[in-house]
Amino acid sequence: MPKKIAKIAAIHGGHVASTWLLTGALAMTLLLFSAGTMSAKEGRLSGLPSLILGGQTAEAPTYNFQQPVVEEVKTPTINIVLDKTTLDDIKAAFGGEIRIRSAGDIAVGWLCYTFVSQSVQRDVWFIANDMQAASGAGEAVNMIAVEETSEDQPDCDKGQFDLAKWTIPVPTLGDDKASLQQRFGNAPESGLVRYAHQGAGADAQISQSLVYRLKDGKIDAVAFTQIKSK
Repeated sequence: MPKKIAKIAAIHGGHVASTWLLTGALAMTLLLFSAGTMSAKEGRLSGLPSLILGGQTAEAPTYNFQQPVVEEVKTPTINIVLDKTTLDDIKAAFGGEIRIRSAGDIAVGWLCYTFVSQSVQRDVWFIANDMQAASGAGEAVNMIAVEETSEDQPDCDKGQFDLAKWTIPVPTLGDDKASLQQRFGNAPESGLVRYAHQGAGADAQISQSLVYRLKDGKIDAVAFTQIKSK
């Protein structure tokens, strides 16, 4: 069986949850927290993506949703489709440096952008976390994350876009607890929560995961992951 860095497929107590093969978890620990093997600029994943791929959000309350979310994010420059749009496509649209960290025969690649909107700093991540080490930046993006942050990210490039002009198919930054309750039925006032779906798509099994972080009833981070498997 191929080693997967993150596999959203197992069902525990009626909920779809993130699960790891032992080898995949050990490899991700190396990828995130050791020097590893770097391509392009030196850098490491941080913020919400690092917590998710490092398994540190596994205990968040998880709720299922029945119908899959549309996996497309529309921007004035490019329409981004999870499991289809590649890191190379993102770079062609927004610029920046692709970073790839590998351990053994698996790897994670990403592009990260920082921008300021209404005096609030935000990071946007595009991540291919289901890569073989030799595959390079042509791998499809299967995670998009956006979060508010007060820390400078030296490993993120300057974002030259306006997130307000993007069409995002799920509640996102600027939305609140009520928007999540309306869409998914449950939401905390503060902390992490996961919404998950697993089912048969047109040509493959599809697993989706939305991890949100809320603070005082406001969304300040979200990560949307999709993995297809035949």
